[in-house]
Amino acid sequence: MKKLLLFFFAICLFSKIGAAPVFAYKIEALDDSETKGDFVLGPGKTELFMNPGETYTKELMITNRLGRTMEFGVIVEDFKGSKNPEESVNLLGDERGPFSLRDYIKPEITKFTLKNNERILLPTVIAIPAGSEPGGLYASVLVVTNPSEEELKKEDENKGKTKLISRLGTLFFVRVKGTAKEEGVLKSFNVKDNKLFFEKAPVSLEVLFENTGSVHLMPYGSIEIKNILGQKIDEINVDPWFIMPGSMRSRVIEWSGKKLLFGRYTAELVENRGYGDILDKKSISFWIIPWKVVLAILFFLFLLSWFFRWVGRQFHFEVKRKKK
Repeated sequence: MKKLLLFFFAICLFSKIGAAPVFAYKIEALDDSETKGDFVLGPGKTELFMNPGETYTKELMITNRLGRTMEFGVIVEDFKGSKNPEESVNLLGDERGPFSLRDYIKPEITKFTLKNNERILLPTVIAIPAGSEPGGLYASVLVVTNPSEEELKKEDENKGKTKLISRLGTLFFVRVKGTAKEEGVLKSFNVKDNKLFFEKAPVSLEVLFENTGSVHLMPYGSIEIKNILGQKIDEINVDPWFIMPGSMRSRVIEWSGKKLLFGRYTAELVENRGYGDILDKKSISFWIIPWKVVLAILFFLFLLSWFFRWVGRQFHFEVKRKKK
């Protein structure tokens, strides 16, 4: 009996002291050898709908293509939107965001080393506390290169010409389930830079959307192009794109056209706000006049007219000579 108790005690002691922690991350060598002087992080964006108290694990993939062994670090920062339509998100560093998620995201490890052409599959746990209010929570997991002191010294000697420290981020959009404020509006739909006349396609169409709610929105829609007779000649799909709460964001859609274009055209946008099947509609008009082609045609017609007039005068002169 005593031997059994001692054996049981030894197992417990080993499990608490001597056993190494078990990690779920995995490093693997890739078959195809690539050296592009960079590293890759994926996916670029993760969108989750979670209940309070729920936990979810997302696997990130980091691939080293730098051409040398590199140590990497992993950090988590909040991000937010902007009133500047050209900025999608702003990373906040040590600052806590208005919809902070950073305390609820835990990468399994925060330092690792990869040889060239190696990839790590890194589990990252998102745990939403019980009792969390419905709404949006946002943070980014950033992977940063940590070059050796020798490499940094070489960089100093080269006066900073070689960029050794770089970082990539993946964005996490978490929607805590429940009733939240979904509110936004299509602010404007214009030709980029308010240009009304074009010599030829493409034509840049700009959509501006404002999110005044407490969760990110994913509006989407389509644009119909009609000619001066009101006939539909083309259609462009506007894929879903995210706008952070309390921010504005613009998007440019290129219409390339499918044939020789001439005259006045109308672009009609129908956009779904991304909630409640609410639609916004706006239209704009612009002209496409290939003036170089028009001038060439006019010049050709002028020459043709001059030629027939010249031929007519010659024929009239010959007729007069015969009459004499």
